[in-house]
Amino acid sequence: MVDGRAQLPGPTGVLAGRMPVPPSKSLTNRALIAAAAANEGVIVDPLDCEDTRLLAAGLKMAGWSVKWSGKVITIGPMTSVDSLVTVNLGNSGTGARLLLALLASVPGHFIVDGSTRLRERPMEPLIKALRVLGSRIEASGNWRLPVSVEGRVLPGGEVEIRPGVSSQFVTALLMAAPLLNDGLVLRVVGPLPSEPYLDLTYRVLSDFGAKVERSSDNREWRVAGGGLKRVRWNVEGDWSAAAFPIAAAAVAGGWVVVPGLDRHSAQGDRVICDILADAGMVFEWFGDRLVAKGPVTKPIFADLGARPDAFPALAAVAACRVPGSRLSGLGNLLHKESSRLEVMACNLRSLGARLAISDETFEVEKVIDREENSLRSVRAADDHRIAMAMAVTALEAGPLELDAPSCVAKSFPNFWGRWSDLLLGLGRSD
Repeated sequence: MVDGRAQLPGPTGVLAGRMPVPPSKSLTNRALIAAAAANEGVIVDPLDCEDTRLLAAGLKMAGWSVKWSGKVITIGPMTSVDSLVTVNLGNSGTGARLLLALLASVPGHFIVDGSTRLRERPMEPLIKALRVLGSRIEASGNWRLPVSVEGRVLPGGEVEIRPGVSSQFVTALLMAAPLLNDGLVLRVVGPLPSEPYLDLTYRVLSDFGAKVERSSDNREWRVAGGGLKRVRWNVEGDWSAAAFPIAAAAVAGGWVVVPGLDRHSAQGDRVICDILADAGMVFEWFGDRLVAKGPVTKPIFADLGARPDAFPALAAVAACRVPGSRLSGLGNLLHKESSRLEVMACNLRSLGARLAISDETFEVEKVIDREENSLRSVRAADDHRIAMAMAVTALEAGPLELDAPSCVAKSFPNFWGRWSDLLLGLGRSD
């Protein structure tokens, strides 16, 4: 890595190795909020990354006792802070939304803010729903950060939300619901993107002792008041991160062992195994170890409306291997850490791919060109998943120069070291 840039290794032959992935970011964030709502809790084996550190620091700034020691986070009771507290969540959309709802439900005066990019991301559905529930909350003219919150114990009741671009608005309300005097009846109307993430929300709430009921289509939720319980909670491996070593085998061929995953996880991105199995990969389980055998041999077809985080890895595989692949349900990618569809398409076209792109679809008409003796440049757009997807792409394209490789710290801080070990065979499994 030189001057904030990195050279991504090109083709190294078929793979034969092992690549551990970090704990789940989505579950770590939810557990932090649940432990804070319970006023006590212990989180074991959390993901230690930029986003989770920002949320933990935000909780501490707001008055909770937070001790992060090695692989354990201990949350203690909240002490009300008399002065105005400004909490900066950097580029963490999940953290900002979850914390905003929590702070609206406890005593204090807070400002929730973030990076320039986070200030561009939508907050309106959440702010409007919190106001209906009685929250004293003020946002800028475009319903985005920074947001001022005069927190207090809210009565609760019934509210309707139209989440639009993100299920995180639904999750934020549900995670705060046990703090409401009368609990919450939440009805979801309109499109519900990234719906599988609500399964994670349900699991965390249930594990922390919430009395929660939901309809089979996740459109109606009932969460009782009365708070949450102190628990010791273990975080499982992250399927969103596992997508990248799996994608490496899909492109380069050979096999990769990914340990520490739950075969029956509620995480939506585990569907990547089904998608790539339909395209010719083979998957085997040995306890908590997944063995992914590639390469793909057929076009990839997938609707990612419920699982948008899988797009960068799958787009990289599709553009590297077999023309004719089609990914759909991509309309909400505009509202991620970057405009992911646009940035991925720009990178892959610069490498020779011919793509047909609409607001909702990504189709590969011609795969990328391989150039092993030149160094072409691609950009991450400060987006962790695009940076990792470009590492996968280099396995077919040839060596690539990537800007801002450090952005992977958002979800996978030691990605580059583990990626290098995988390609060098240092992670080889028995």
